[in-house]
Amino acid sequence: MRELGSDLFRQLNLAAWPEGKRPPRFGRGGVSIATIESAERDLGFSIPPDFRYFLLNLDDPDSVFFPWSDFSIQLYRQKINRVWEGIAFDIDDGFWMRRWGNRPASSADAITIAKADFALWPPLLPIFGHRFLPAAPCQPNNPVLSIMQTDIIFYGVNLAEYLIDEFVNPEPAFGMCWPGRHIDVWTDLVMGEGLEE
Repeated sequence: MRELGSDLFRQLNLAAWPEGKRPPRFGRGGVSIATIESAERDLGFSIPPDFRYFLLNLDDPDSVFFPWSDFSIQLYRQKINRVWEGIAFDIDDGFWMRRWGNRPASSADAITIAKADFALWPPLLPIFGHRFLPAAPCQPNNPVLSIMQTDIIFYGVNLAEYLIDEFVNPEPAFGMCWPGRHIDVWTDLVMGEGLEE
């Protein structure tokens, strides 16, 4: 399993990045400790150590990644609300998890039940596009998730593997990696467990 560090940062610094934006640089001049700690206070939870290390080594002037260097709790909430809205869309279309009990006849009631539960799931840290790192447990090597409504797959067994597969490897096998650590609810969604048939 790869780890964050100078070799990975060198590979990322050589990678192709979106045109029209200054590419992010890795290994120097990253997000300040004060900014990370301020974000943690706003979020109400701690950032896992590998994600913190990533941010400390990420200089991203044009916000190719989620703009952690200029963290806004409002922008964060908008990003997470889009995740919820995608899940709610699928609930309205019949998606249901057994953990929510018997499904009410009303879609509005079903969505209310699921939304209350969603607030208790391990929180997500936006990385890039619809890729997220679960923040709990607050340990290194949580898997990276790609979340499109309830179509959720593992995009990397950990943050380092994800970064290589997303930005360096020409033909990564997304979704094929072993998830490693089990993440409450999110792993069940990836594996299709606990769902109503």
